[in-house]
Amino acid sequence: MKKSILILLTLFGVSSAWADVAGLKNDPAYQGKTQLTASATDYATAKGVLPLVSSLPASAFDNNALPMGLITTVGEDGHGPLVAYKGGAAQLVDSNTLQQMRGNVDGQPAPDAVGGGGLQFTSSQVFPPAADTFYPWSTTGKLWFTINGAWYICSGTMVKPAIVVTAGHCVHSGNGTSSGWYANWQFVPAYRSGAAPYGIWTNWAFANTTGTWYSGGGGVPNDADYAVIVFGRNAAGYRIGDYTGWMGWQYPNLIGRHVTVLGYPANLDSGVINHRVDGAVNQGSGYTGVWGSDMTGGSSGGSVVFNFRVGYSGSPSGWEFNEDRIVSVVSYGHTDTSMMVQGGSQFDSRFQTLLNNTCASFPWAC
Repeated sequence: MKKSILILLTLFGVSSAWADVAGLKNDPAYQGKTQLTASATDYATAKGVLPLVSSLPASAFDNNALPMGLITTVGEDGHGPLVAYKGGAAQLVDSNTLQQMRGNVDGQPAPDAVGGGGLQFTSSQVFPPAADTFYPWSTTGKLWFTINGAWYICSGTMVKPAIVVTAGHCVHSGNGTSSGWYANWQFVPAYRSGAAPYGIWTNWAFANTTGTWYSGGGGVPNDADYAVIVFGRNAAGYRIGDYTGWMGWQYPNLIGRHVTVLGYPANLDSGVINHRVDGAVNQGSGYTGVWGSDMTGGSSGGSVVFNFRVGYSGSPSGWEFNEDRIVSVVSYGHTDTSMMVQGGSQFDSRFQTLLNNTCASFPWAC
């Protein structure tokens, strides 16, 4: 069935921060096409996309990069699951195919410490496996999509009941034209070892990124490499976040902070298990932060979370104690993999505008 798709571009530096763009709906090359369905082979062999940088500024290696002075933050809370999922788990990839892709992926996680970049971090599978379906882990998932008919992977996180936040380079090439839009997004929250405990969500209705990424040429670092995708309700009338919950968001709380990064890197466990990196963020190039990480392609768009935790009583009040707030997403890595670093665009008012205008166009999604 032909999909009716509306894609809008957020523009900045003009009187209106929101404008229609000739996206896939009006692209003659897209007319008459249907939503592609990935096969088990597509799910297993899709490639990761992660832009790379060849150098980092000296500030990236300055462990005293914490911003000084008073900080005014903007953000909002997330929310835990609203209903229990009763649709039954789906299996995307069979066990034989998984075994060919990797060895034993369910062993005890082994922490790492530091790479050639000198930025300390720890790295682990999300463990135990049951944690995938508990909030806030349940809000994260694996994202499949196509570029010119070939399947690729990124990571994403629920930031509203029906809105996934990911990287701008997971929805558009950055070439500044409608030909740059990708297609056929499929989101699997809490994906693990070929299983989809909350089902496979293919009913995307809308995708958008910032004008900074859309017209940025596709290079990194980029000051606003993030995007949103709206997925529709299922047959029971529920949204993804009704089952998984969704995280909050906050800015500017990336650079100089301690964060948790979640995603599905293809280089670790072949991308079939949600991975977690924890470390401090230093100043990267432009309006980006950089942190130690052993994740590569596939982790693009994965959430960078401030105070990732299960809530507890007795916590002090104040912005610095707000829990489970997304402050960035994975945007780029380094050409020298021994550096073991990644970077992301620090959220600012561009993210808030992107999210607010998406909610204005799709109130039911928020």
